[in-house]
Amino acid sequence: MHRITVNSIGKKDDRCYGCIYQDLIDNAKKYANISMNNIFNKKINQAQEDAARAKRVYSEILAPYKLGDGLNVALDPSGKMLDTFAFADMLKNHPKIAFFIGGAYGFEEEFLRGCDKVVSLGALTMSHKIAKAVLLEQIFRGLSIIHNHPYHK
Repeated sequence: MHRITVNSIGKKDDRCYGCIYQDLIDNAKKYANISMNNIFNKKINQAQEDAARAKRVYSEILAPYKLGDGLNVALDPSGKMLDTFAFADMLKNHPKIAFFIGGAYGFEEEFLRGCDKVVSLGALTMSHKIAKAVLLEQIFRGLSIIHNHPYHK
């Protein structure tokens, strides 16, 4: 059974998004335990006026969520674009995975270098709420491929 955590910088999501996230997490329950950490505090809020400072704060806040014994994957526009089968293959070989979605200014290069993989969800700009939904969909789809579930077809 996989243990997957989605860690993101951002204010609390609207309930309508929470329903979508929960539906995707529930679909994946037989293959993985998926949890989400949505982090936004006073320090992040105060740093939002300066991009470099904000990125440093994001890195500081998210660093404790990195796994020492699992795969750490940052989502970033500069990352590698994977098709669904390559994404599934990434999941297949790692029972513990932490995904990271940065704040409005993205990540510091140092944070990205400290992750095992940097993945892009595509060239389009999307809100964090949508990015989380897309990520959770791909996690469920990837797990379905690994376990020969017909969902992907």
